[in-house]
Amino acid sequence: MNTIFRKQLILYLGTLAISLVLLGVVLSQLIHTYLTEQRIQTLLDSGARVSAVFEGAVIFGPFGILDGNRLNQEIAYMRQLFDARLLLVSTDFELIGTAHDLVNDQLPLWHPDLEPVMRGYFINTHGTLDGLFLEPLLTVGYPLRSGNQIVGAVLISSSMAELEDTITEMYWLTLLSLGVAALVGGALIYVSSKSISRPLRQMNEAARVIAGGDFEKRMEVQSRDEVGQLAESFNHMAEGLQEQERIRRAFIANLSHDIRSPLTSMRGFLQAIDDGTVPPEKIHYYIGIVMDESERLIKLANDILDVSLLQETSLKLSNFDINSLIRKTVLSFEPQATEKNLQLHCRFVHESDMLRADYEKLQRVVYNLVDNAVKFVPEGGEIVVETNVDDESIHVSVQDNGRGISKEDQQQIFERFFKGDPSRNEYKKGSGLGLPIVKELVRAHGGKVRVESNLGEGCLFSFSIPIQEAI
Repeated sequence: MNTIFRKQLILYLGTLAISLVLLGVVLSQLIHTYLTEQRIQTLLDSGARVSAVFEGAVIFGPFGILDGNRLNQEIAYMRQLFDARLLLVSTDFELIGTAHDLVNDQLPLWHPDLEPVMRGYFINTHGTLDGLFLEPLLTVGYPLRSGNQIVGAVLISSSMAELEDTITEMYWLTLLSLGVAALVGGALIYVSSKSISRPLRQMNEAARVIAGGDFEKRMEVQSRDEVGQLAESFNHMAEGLQEQERIRRAFIANLSHDIRSPLTSMRGFLQAIDDGTVPPEKIHYYIGIVMDESERLIKLANDILDVSLLQETSLKLSNFDINSLIRKTVLSFEPQATEKNLQLHCRFVHESDMLRADYEKLQRVVYNLVDNAVKFVPEGGEIVVETNVDDESIHVSVQDNGRGISKEDQQQIFERFFKGDPSRNEYKKGSGLGLPIVKELVRAHGGKVRVESNLGEGCLFSFSIPIQEAI
């Protein structure tokens, strides 16, 4: 099974291995180049010092021949001083002196690679030079001068075997360091991969539990990085689902009660009429009650259907006066207002405020807000509907002086299936879906809806429609 842990571990270990191999190749090349160039530079420095010493110390005989004894003494001294192998040759490649038995006596000392030194160039070469040297050597050539005249050259050599041994030691040291780095890096990658995959695996298991209907499952947040933030978001999601489930169950319970009560009443009245226990003069009265209850059920069913279809409903835009819409809607509540002795007022900054929107849907928004206010404002209360316009939006508010809404309920009052504080539900004909419908209809117009309330100080519902929608 290809888990995230396995994929991540393979990816990171593969990346580490490739990186270490490339690093090893580069370091090997650098080590070889650096040690070789360092040895060449050391030999060149030694050649310069040898040249300086011999330039002041060479003694010419009466026939212009170099004093061999003095030269051999100087060579021996230089051998001890620089720990290098020295050859002194004349301009015609005759051996003048040596501190070691380096060359093959059976071959002439001349070689093409050595020729440039007699023209004043510094040279470096390696190997046996076609058998000239008895073993592979790294050799540098440095011209010897007497005044401005080249009188010979010093060849300073170092064993290639010794150099290769040094390079090999450095290779092994580098390999050991890379091996330790690989072990430490592999351990860190393993721990890191575990730390990332473990919470993801736990979230996957928790998601399965939640999908099964158990919303109590929570993640333990152990870090503040992206994985920890994901765990926090998962917990918030679980809490939201749990709350939605609680609201859904409460809604189903309330809905069942709201459906069962009118059905029970309707069945009782119809049974009484059918049995003939209802006096003939009251049959019409009881049929009216049955009709009211049936209308209540139809409205409840329509509200539930509307909530489920809101997000799929398209807007039928038209130009209309929002203030005129509000006046007509408020006038439709005069019978209820008269029955409860309520005062209904409309206050508009302008006589007319034109808007491009869906007339029927905004009428329903206003109707639901005013209907809520009429239901929950006590007798003798007051309801005020206002409109205001600024540079960005048209604002509509419905304010009452009723009992208000608690701060806790205000956080969820626009959520589906939420019915709020039971003390506000004394009006049994409400479905509890009016405000969710308001929220969805306003949102469909690109607006926002909000509530402001304190218990005992009334309630203010308001919504806004962006001004760019207006003409």
